[in-house]
Amino acid sequence: MNRDRQRHPGWLAGRPAAGLLAAYAPLGLPLAFGALPVYLLIPHLYATQYGLSLALLGGLLLVLRLADAVLDPLIGHWSDLWAEAVGSRLRLILAGIPGMVLGFFLLFQPWQQIGLVWSLALALTLFYVSYSLTSLNYQALGAELTRDYNGRTWLTTAREAGALVGVLLAAALPQFLERRYGAGAGLQIFVLIFALTLILAFLPLWRPTMRRPVSGNRKPWWTFYEPLRRPALRRLLGVYTLSQMGNAVAATLFFFFVDEILHTKLLAPLFLLVYFLSGALGMPVWLALSTQLGKARTWSAAMLLSTLAFTSAVFLGPGDAWAYGVICVLTGLTLGADQALPPSILADHTDHDRDARAGNYFGLFNWVAKAATALGAGIILPLLQWSGFRPGVHLWLLSVAYAIVPALIKVAAILLMELGAVEIRNITVLKKGVAS
Repeated sequence: MNRDRQRHPGWLAGRPAAGLLAAYAPLGLPLAFGALPVYLLIPHLYATQYGLSLALLGGLLLVLRLADAVLDPLIGHWSDLWAEAVGSRLRLILAGIPGMVLGFFLLFQPWQQIGLVWSLALALTLFYVSYSLTSLNYQALGAELTRDYNGRTWLTTAREAGALVGVLLAAALPQFLERRYGAGAGLQIFVLIFALTLILAFLPLWRPTMRRPVSGNRKPWWTFYEPLRRPALRRLLGVYTLSQMGNAVAATLFFFFVDEILHTKLLAPLFLLVYFLSGALGMPVWLALSTQLGKARTWSAAMLLSTLAFTSAVFLGPGDAWAYGVICVLTGLTLGADQALPPSILADHTDHDRDARAGNYFGLFNWVAKAATALGAGIILPLLQWSGFRPGVHLWLLSVAYAIVPALIKVAAILLMELGAVEIRNITVLKKGVAS
């Protein structure tokens, strides 16, 4: 047993230095702060305030998110080469910040001269590509900062803890700023806060201790898919794809459900706060369990708890705010495992592929995540419209789509996890043994 494990027994084993965690974690906050409105608020905003049809909105989101997903492996491949040349990923992380800010601004201040649809497409494209460049290299840096089995979970947990703080702010601020300063000025302040937090959270990364040598992938760009030849990686990405699809369906329909089914539109920010705060509180639990049970088994247990809690939402109706709040707590508690454990497992996979490059692996990881998000959001909205749902009409379709469809997708993810459990867990257990 190494000295680190002697000093830090149990769930503290492998913990990176506090300074490293403190420098790495903050950028997770603004990245999540910006992503939440884009993935959660935009569908409802453009459908209700600007009058875009659900079918058109869903189709546009599907096309743009799939295109964004396809770009991610290529961005990962190119990032590995560039980072090797300059000796660090930090400039690449910085390079995506201006595009993220501009795209974020255009989402809430549409460029009416070119038309609403074209403005939305331009804003989403700018945000998606810039976000990919920054977040992908930020994730890859986390995989390169330590090779310890538990240390990787500490880094991803710290990053996702920062992300949960970001989504808490993103959930609470828009309504608060709108009430305080009015809709127009409130949104402009919201965009300004996003820009400032991005810059401030990046600054701790810009230090020598955060620079790591990177081995670039010298193979042609079209070979980015080669890691998918590994069965264990395919199984992991398959489970993650299904899990993210379930999350995407629920996130896309959240505001519709709160407004149309519960009739508690004003409580939507509070529900989000409860959900994400529960996620933050649950993170230490999943971190501790993962060191005892293994990452894959802990992730599977979290998905099962989320599924059991979420299906009960189908029975809710007007005024059931307290019952829905309990569901938000239970499903929120599982969020930490769903966000922190899959990238930690993926980082372990890179150690079992001698040709692996972190940028390539996380490019594939983000590819399937965004494809899952695109499919979840891009399919459920047109299906709802074509099946006859309208505001105030056939609301049972909305309840089924919001509560049952994500639960069924999560069940499929759990089954796939169990069918391939030996493959995935063997890798994580082997890595755990190496760390010992």
